[in-house]
Parts: sequence; structure tokens; C-alpha cells
Amino acid sequence: MARRSTSDTPRRAASAAPPRAGAASVAMTKPPSRTTGGEPRPTTPWGRFALLYAVFFMMGAEMYLVSPFLPTISRDLHTSTAAAAAVVTSYVLTYAIAGPVLGVPADRVERRVFITAGVVVFLVGNVLCALAPTLGTLIAARAVTGLGGAAAAPAIWAYLAEHSAPERRGKAVSWGASLYSLGQVLGVPLGTAVAGLSSWRWPFAAIGVALACAVPVLATRLRGARPGGGRSFAAVLHPWADSRIRLGLLATALLQAGRLGAYTFAGVLFSQRFGFSLGDLGLVGLLVGLASVVGSTLTGHLVGRARARGRHEIWLSVGWAVVFSGAVVVAVTSTVLWLSLAALFVWFLVGGAFYSTQQSYLSTVDPTQRASVVSWNNSMMNAGIAVGTSLLGSLALGGFAFASLAGAFALTAAACSFGVVLCAHRPVGPGPGRCRG
Repeated sequence: MARRSTSDTPRRAASAAPPRAGAASVAMTKPPSRTTGGEPRPTTPWGRFALLYAVFFMMGAEMYLVSPFLPTISRDLHTSTAAAAAVVTSYVLTYAIAGPVLGVPADRVERRVFITAGVVVFLVGNVLCALAPTLGTLIAARAVTGLGGAAAAPAIWAYLAEHSAPERRGKAVSWGASLYSLGQVLGVPLGTAVAGLSSWRWPFAAIGVALACAVPVLATRLRGARPGGGRSFAAVLHPWADSRIRLGLLATALLQAGRLGAYTFAGVLFSQRFGFSLGDLGLVGLLVGLASVVGSTLTGHLVGRARARGRHEIWLSVGWAVVFSGAVVVAVTSTVLWLSLAALFVWFLVGGAFYSTQQSYLSTVDPTQRASVVSWNNSMMNAGIAVGTSLLGSLALGGFAFASLAGAFALTAAACSFGVVLCAHRPVGPGPGRCRG
């Protein structure tokens, strides 16, 4: 083991407290695997991250699990399909509203607390879904599930950012987005297969059981210090005071308004224009999911390279949004099947890359309020989807106005992301022309 330079001794003695008993022996028996200038470099705990990625996979699978079951649920619970759709809405609204509120206390306690508690609430919600005797109780159970997701997910994103080595941070966050997207891709067919063998209730029960097995490990393995944030509940809106964060959140909302707002009508569009059956649309869903996974995975490498070269990763968001604007216009207006499908693939590849880039940036821009910022990012994503769906739904499907609005959402998102880059070159602090306040 290399011996420390004696010239460093006076400096270290003046700035550091005396070591605890036994600290020297620990240092001697477990030397750091990487050093920079004699100082240990942080390592990334991929084993613990794998557990969190598994949780993300199950959350992603559960989020879209309800959609294919709506006809069966409405029949079993003696209600209409339109009324049963409230099962989806209750989850999204609860998540969007509770996320920013829960983000503040999540920045005041150890991440493990909110991750574990959120996963427990999430699994309880799924068990209640499996046992729900009426539509009202199922809607309430889905709201409980959304509450658990709003508590756990931001804390998980913050944990990934805080415990990864700086050069691996983009990869760590993007893998989380990839596994979440993969859950969305595989969750529906897996859930449908399980439900086909028994009932629509069993997939919810299976997720509850799987998460119940993960809870003890989460509670004991996710070690970490308490975050540096200590703001009160009055600080719920505090992230919006920082232009670097505010513009990033607006970019997320705008891009998702075009990305998922327009995709809401993709099934109808492909059915009307190309005569797609339900099975064909299922294959389109797999194509979309694959593109999202590829985009999210690609982002990890690109963000790492950008940071290593001293460049702002939000330049990537600008590029993703510009490419998306062209892809969505081609996908919804083309009458050539292969071209429309190719554009749809690019649409979701760059859309997944944009989301991962945003999560990577916003989880690191202000370490004192990581969970709060990520909570707002997730809420703005859901708000963007709601606004985009409403506005695009009022226009002729696949027409000029529809395509123009979807593209305009993306270009405005690119402008907001460019604003973040400009902020990086301005003074940070209160006052005119500065990037905070």
C-alpha cells in the first residue's frame, strides 16, 4: 500500500479531526480501489442499485397494468369501461399532487426511510387492488398505490445520484429510467398472461408479494447519511425560485405533452390509417417500449462523456427535443407505413433519452433538495401529459394543426433547455440577470 506523503501531514492535522479508534486499522485492511492525488474516489454500489432497479421495474410494470384489464374490470365490478378508467386517473393525480409535497420531508431524513415506507405503501395499495370488491374501493386502492410511488420514486432517484461515483452518475440514473421503461414494456404482456390463467386480480397480488420480499432488504441494505436539506414544508415551491430548475421542469412538461400526449391517440391513428388490429397495436407498443429502453440506456454513456469533457449535459436535451419535433410530425402525418413506424421508433428513442437526461441533470443541480426537485419533475411530466392530451384531443387527429402543436411542444422544450445552458454561464445568486431568484 502506498505511503502518504509526509508533506501533507501538517495540512491534514490542521483541517481534520482526530480519527476514531480503529479507523486506522480499517483503512489498512480495506484500501480504496481508486485514488486521485492520494484521496479515495467514491465507488458505485451496483449491488444495492440493482435492488432499486428491480423496484423501478415493478413500478413501471404496475403503472400500465390496468389499461388492458379495463374491459374485464368493468364487467366483474358491474360498471362501464369509461367509469373504470378512473382507476388510471386516481393513480396519476395522486402521484402528481403528492409528489412535490412529499419531496420536502424526503430531503430531511435518510433516503432509506422514504424508499422503504413508500414501497410498503405501494405494495399495500396493490394488495388492496387485488382484494377490491367494488369500483370505489379499487379507485381508492390505486390512489394508495400512487401515494406510495410518489414517496418512494423521488427518494430512489436521489439515492442513485448521491451514491454513484461522479463519472458513473449519468449511467446510474439512466439505468433506472431504462428498467422503469422495461417494466412498462414487459409488464402488460406478463400481467395479461398471468390474468389469462386466473384473474385480473392476480398480477396486482404478484407485485405485492414481490415487493414484500424486497422490503426487508431495502430496510437493512440502503445505508446512507441524512441528506443536507433541512427546509420546512413552506419550501414546497422553493425549486421554482431557481431558474436552472424552473426551466428544466418546464422543458419536461412540454416535451411530455408532445411525446405521451400525442401517443395517447396513436392507437386510433394507426387503426384508422393502416387498419391495425388490437394484436398489431400490441406489437407497436413493444416497438415503442424498446425504443424508450434504447434511448434511456444510450443516455447514460452520453451524459458521462459530456461531463468528462466538461460540457453541460442539457445540450443533449436540446438535441433530443429538436429531433423529436421532426419525428413526431412525420409519424402522425405520413401515409407510408414503414416511414410512420420508423418515425415512431425515433420519437420514443429520443423521448426516452430526453427523460433520462432530465432526471440525471435535475437530480444533481441542487444537492440540498434532490428529492423535491425530482418530485416536481415527475409531477410536471404528468401535468404535461394531461395538458397535451387535452389540447391535442381537440384537434383533427393526424392533421396539420395536430402535428404542428406536437412539434411546437418539443421546440419550446428545446428553447427551455437552451435557457438552462445559458444559465450555466451566468452568475448564480439573487439579482437581475442572475440564474437564481
